Amino acid sequence: MGQPEMRGTSEVPFALEELFYSRTDTRGVIQSGNEIFRRTAGFEWSEMIGAPHKIVRHPDTPRAVFRVLWDAIKEGYPMGAYVKNRAKGGGWYWVFAVVMPIESGYVSVRLKPTSDLSDRIHSFYRELSARERAEALDPGESAGLLRDFAERGGYSNYTAFMAYALALELTERDRRLGRTADENTRMLAELNTAMGRLTKEQFGLLRSFEALQSVPNNMRIVASRLEPSGGPVSAISENYKASSAVISERLRKFVAGRDNLCGQMAYQVARAVFQLGCARVLNEMSENFMGEEAQPSQPREGHTRDEERTLLQSLVVRGTADANAAMRQAAELADDMMDQSRDLRRQLLGLDTIRVLGRVECGRMRDTNGGLAATIDQLDSFHDDIKGRLEAILSLSEEIEHWLGRYLRAERTAA
Repeated sequence: MGQPEMRGTSEVPFALEELFYSRTDTRGVIQSGNEIFRRTAGFEWSEMIGAPHKIVRHPDTPRAVFRVLWDAIKEGYPMGAYVKNRAKGGGWYWVFAVVMPIESGYVSVRLKPTSDLSDRIHSFYRELSARERAEALDPGESAGLLRDFAERGGYSNYTAFMAYALALELTERDRRLGRTADENTRMLAELNTAMGRLTKEQFGLLRSFEALQSVPNNMRIVASRLEPSGGPVSAISENYKASSAVISERLRKFVAGRDNLCGQMAYQVARAVFQLGCARVLNEMSENFMGEEAQPSQPREGHTRDEERTLLQSLVVRGTADANAAMRQAAELADDMMDQSRDLRRQLLGLDTIRVLGRVECGRMRDTNGGLAATIDQLDSFHDDIKGRLEAILSLSEEIEHWLGRYLRAERTAA
């Protein structure tokens, strides 16, 4: 069947406490759903079951969103997305969707987004959709722009961004519904926020250290004007360059590259936070099935509500187990992060010694230093910045380890 023709422009309302449910096969063809999904989308069951899920796709949702979503779930990973959908009658509605792969296809549960972040997403989607049309971007190019948007927000990857978004939406939903704040959700939001700050510090540290590499060259140029070849300033600049190169290489492995330590920890934390948020949403959806009256007109396709609930509960168990495994791995990485931060800090003290020698030599040549003082001042500034960022990374690693340990201890107690 074709796409429903869109003529209206009004938002289709649905209640904050309501959740949408749908299950599709591996091609995205709808196999089952709940009445809230059917009612809001405006279709009859006979029109929905067996139809591709894209019958509710709205052109204002960038193609990039679906490319990133499909890239993840085809690899067997859950993923989230803000999505603007269209209804059969021409209206539209926004959802935050969590999509989980299952053996026979995919399960999606959607909630009503209400956070401030969702407003920013609406604005960005308008810009990205316009670029897709105006520049004829293919989905891969557009997906790159979507990932860039997440990274500019301080997130190491798109999963981390969606983990933050889900925790934010659940927290705001609890507040608006007058529910007692969920301690686990709050803790996860704190953990993900700390991880975002750590990511910003790691990139700042790398930028500062790369900028520092030009200073020894400047010092050598100054030395060539002030003293014969091989003089003390030249020796100091060569020693500094050699020592800083060793630290720089180690630092790149620490905060840059595909398998860097910060990136590994960020991924495991994001994976755990998102999985646990998904588990909460899926569990609530499972409970909602108990209170929703069966619709006589709904085709069953061999699946009862009890079977759908059993499927959801199995996903909750699987997701929680995967999250716990990711939490344990992240805790190990946090320990390693603190050890390496302390080691880098000790190595930086060695550079400080060389820098002090440069300052002493600058004092000895105070009347004719020819720019040496300015070069040493640069070193002072960079060293202060790098030491400050290392201290911040160490402090944030300790904070992250605290949240991870608190969660894992609670899980052991509950078990």
